[in-house]
Amino acid sequence: MIPDAATPVRGLRTVPFLAAVNLAALGALTAPAVVGLPVRVAAFVPAADRAGTLAMVIAAGAVAAIVANPLVGFLSDRTRSGWGRRRPWMLAGAFSGPLATWWLLSASDVFTLVLAWIGMQICYNAVLATAAAQLADTVQERWRAAASGIFAAAAFLGTVPPLVIAATLPTQLVLASAIMPAAAVIAVVLCVLFVPDRAVTSAPAPAPSPRPSRFAIAPGFALVWVQRLLLQSAFSLTTAFTLYFVMDRMLRDQASATSVTSLSTVLGGGAIVIAAVTMGLLAGRRGDYRPFLAAAIVGLIAASLLRAFAADPLQLWTSAVVGGLAMGTFFAVDFALALRTIPAERTGAYLGILNATETIPQVVGPLAAAALLATGGDALGGRGGNYVALYVTAAAVALLALVLLRLVAPYARRPVSAGNPEDPAPRVPEEHRRAS
Repeated sequence: MIPDAATPVRGLRTVPFLAAVNLAALGALTAPAVVGLPVRVAAFVPAADRAGTLAMVIAAGAVAAIVANPLVGFLSDRTRSGWGRRRPWMLAGAFSGPLATWWLLSASDVFTLVLAWIGMQICYNAVLATAAAQLADTVQERWRAAASGIFAAAAFLGTVPPLVIAATLPTQLVLASAIMPAAAVIAVVLCVLFVPDRAVTSAPAPAPSPRPSRFAIAPGFALVWVQRLLLQSAFSLTTAFTLYFVMDRMLRDQASATSVTSLSTVLGGGAIVIAAVTMGLLAGRRGDYRPFLAAAIVGLIAASLLRAFAADPLQLWTSAVVGGLAMGTFFAVDFALALRTIPAERTGAYLGILNATETIPQVVGPLAAAALLATGGDALGGRGGNYVALYVTAAAVALLALVLLRLVAPYARRPVSAGNPEDPAPRVPEEHRRAS
């Protein structure tokens, strides 16, 4: 039976279904990037042009994601149907995704490949946008930090199955690329069956809150958005060109450097997952996110500086673990913090805008990292570029986020609501109430 808007939601009951959707949809996007795109590009262009062409295709998809995520969120906020407001978009994205994947795998030229990759980004970002909005719709304030941690952990775990599939089926391109889209369809169907949608035709649409302009952005959300962009950018710079870093400063042969880099990625990813889940549960109990934000930012600064002056693999692995724990802690509270600043009737659109903070560093980060490496040689005697400048800059960007914490703090602090001590309400500054 499909639950309706009147279905009561207790604790984290809906989170496993939404986390599974997040994992499968991100995996469906990762699989072609790992397997399909490089192979298809290699079939169309000469070897000398492959890297540039692949970068162009990926960049076009990133731009599509930046646009599609908030647009679908905006449309879902205003959708009224017997299926609810999130479900129609989630279903449309999940069932269109395999078609876009097939289009990508059967592309006969670069132009078609670009269009197919843009189509895949639109389809699966529709799924991701509505899953995040539905998490906000169905999880109470007191459980949102725990839900945020589980949701973030699922996102990182979503990149693992495509890598395993690619290693297991290296010559089965179609099969390897089809497994995760099929998993996304299954996850979405289960989500539709077991997760209530807060807006159905039997329930009246919420009246919009008065605000000075329909295009006004809540000031608290703007602060959270900038802080998140700074942390994501710092993390992107910290992890940029790790393989080249190991080859240039520590190990000369690519095989050994690849092993060291792979272990660094595994350690960092594992630390993110562990910290996201555990810190989310702790932050949810405490209700005050300030110490978690401060610890995350300081941890990322420390990880960046550790990497800047790392001279052996052990120091690199330590940096990866420290950085992973820091970002996992940040992810555990950041989504829940953002929800405290978002007007209830505009959740989908705002969360779509928030997701741009993940995509923008993926596009800009490698370009900025390349420019920083070109500023000189390695101060620690490596044969490559200026890695000290790269990773110290990452620490400086994270430091800006720490400075911003003073302005974010009023939204991160939560007193107990007198009306409902079981579900404390955030303290919302007066300027945010006026904007929302």
